[in-house]
Amino acid sequence: MWTRMRFLLESLGSRLEGERFVQECLDLLLDLVGAELGVVCVRLAEGQWSSIAARQRGCDVEPGKIGERRASLLDLAMQTGRCVVRPDDVPTPRGREPGSVIAVPLRRGMWRGAGNGAVTIGGVVLEIRGPVTAIDPLHVEFLDSAAVLLSVILDQRARLEAAQEDLRAARAHDGIDEGPSLDRIVAPECMSALRADIRACVVGESSVMILGESGTGKTRLAVAIAKASARTPIVRATLGASDDLNTITSELFGHERGSFSGAVTRRKGLVEYADHGTLILDEILNLPPHAQQLLLDFTQFGTYRPLGYQGQEPKQARVRIISATNGNIRQAIADTRFRQDLYFRLAGVTVTLPPLRDRRQEIPDLAQQFLSTLDPAKDWKLTPAARRALLSDAWEWEGNIRQLQAVMRTARDRAVATGTTGGELDAIHVGPPPGSIRVPSVRTTSDASRVVCPPEIESAAITGGPIEDRWSVLQTRRSNLDELERDLIDQALRENRGVVAHAARQLQVSRTSLLSRMATLRVDRGKYRR
Repeated sequence: MWTRMRFLLESLGSRLEGERFVQECLDLLLDLVGAELGVVCVRLAEGQWSSIAARQRGCDVEPGKIGERRASLLDLAMQTGRCVVRPDDVPTPRGREPGSVIAVPLRRGMWRGAGNGAVTIGGVVLEIRGPVTAIDPLHVEFLDSAAVLLSVILDQRARLEAAQEDLRAARAHDGIDEGPSLDRIVAPECMSALRADIRACVVGESSVMILGESGTGKTRLAVAIAKASARTPIVRATLGASDDLNTITSELFGHERGSFSGAVTRRKGLVEYADHGTLILDEILNLPPHAQQLLLDFTQFGTYRPLGYQGQEPKQARVRIISATNGNIRQAIADTRFRQDLYFRLAGVTVTLPPLRDRRQEIPDLAQQFLSTLDPAKDWKLTPAARRALLSDAWEWEGNIRQLQAVMRTARDRAVATGTTGGELDAIHVGPPPGSIRVPSVRTTSDASRVVCPPEIESAAITGGPIEDRWSVLQTRRSNLDELERDLIDQALRENRGVVAHAARQLQVSRTSLLSRMATLRVDRGKYRR
């Protein structure tokens, strides 16, 4: 008996995965009492029991439903707070020996003593063949002790899932408070043809579908429409992470405690989070066909059923849906990959965003907008040369606004690394378009062996010549910038006594970005610590 208990304690101490410990514990209990089936149950708010795990001689089985007989035995164990053993009066096949049923309560706080407000959170049911007399009192004592360990695991899993649910809720609202207003989005001339439809989205009740290439700002527009229409809360859902129907149902509509194996807590769906607000569905074409029916039913009736929901009437939610996709929605309908009836439910108003290459004149203003949100503590401005560089036809902007944001983020980092103090970004910081290399004219310091980057770099790109010469130019420029960046990081670390966080604040970069550059440039912060 002590050997088995030591095994449980070692398993508890060495395994962080609660589900694995539950399986091993059930296997050990089955072996101990010679049971055929072991089931772990949880207590629902309605006073009912639901199974979350079941084992049968070394293998998982479907937990199944808890019958009235098993439920009454669990209720008795809950009332007494101890293991209960009873004969199984369920009729058995001819010639089969009558069995017994054991119920053990699982109680939160029971490891702190019975008098400290222990609350029943579940129970274990073991079904065995043979009479009650086959169960030794010492076995009962062991079962009660094992229940303490199981209670710890289930309680910690419930707490962990609750924390994960809070994180999930936060992620659903991630980025909602960021981004430009709707007025700023529709201000450019290229958006003039769309202004009327977008304004109609603000005052209307219809669902909205936003189409456009990847990176054109579909989600940004969806958030702006939702904020302008004051339909809050605003919740985002990125589809395509799974094609499993239960996973999708749980994500959108939630699940009840005990609805499937491992469901030790209740989960709210994104639809419930977005009740009376807006639900943004990114990449709607990633929704698999078998899940499209669920969304269709919800858009038609406003009702839904979480996994494991036992209520007679379905739940209701009033949600406005704004969907987005970079795919060809009409082709998907023609290929039967997307339901036409669902399309008509989601596309009450359709807005197609133009790619960045077709709105080239707005690029400098968009870049300036992004700079104001990227680094609000410093008023970065684009010089006329930088604006001309961004307007160059050499930029194809395949990544649209997302690529423009990446270019401006890199330009700002280059400016910081090269010691720019005036808050201006020049063409040298913007860099050459992809596929082109600019020719640097270099100067030297008093140390003739060291080459530094010039204050200006010729704006003309190399479009011809041997590729090895163009590659050499790039390597020279990279080496010069790396040397300058290493000197600046060294100086910042020296002034801040090797404290990376303080150096990062002085350089106006994140601590993780500075650590990454230090590793790349082989900068040792230890020599500056005092």
